[in-house]
Amino acid sequence: MPLRGWIKRLERDARGDLESFVLEDGSRHYYDPTSGERFLHSMDCLRAQSDGEPFPDPPETIKALPRARDRAAALNQVAGGTFDIFPYDKQVLVERGELVPRSLVAGRELGEPLEDLSEA
Repeated sequence: MPLRGWIKRLERDARGDLESFVLEDGSRHYYDPTSGERFLHSMDCLRAQSDGEPFPDPPETIKALPRARDRAAALNQVAGGTFDIFPYDKQVLVERGELVPRSLVAGRELGEPLEDLSEA
């Protein structure tokens, strides 16, 4: 087997079960699809919104989405599914390549804290 093919096979085997998408510059962003970091980030954003605070910095995979060659496909690959808990405006991400926070609570604007319904 030629050296180049052998190296490519080693690289592929080392990545294991990682998925990837192509970036604008032709490189690839690899991520673990079983990692909970994207879900946990969404929950951190929900918590921040409920406290009237700005969203925390996103994980690297979400930061890479605006640089994807095909942003719609990468977004679907990373954040597709039945639950719409992606904390950024998907249309703006696909059309303009920007991560713009969106409200995760129906009827609430960003920065508007939720009322405390607990009994004191």
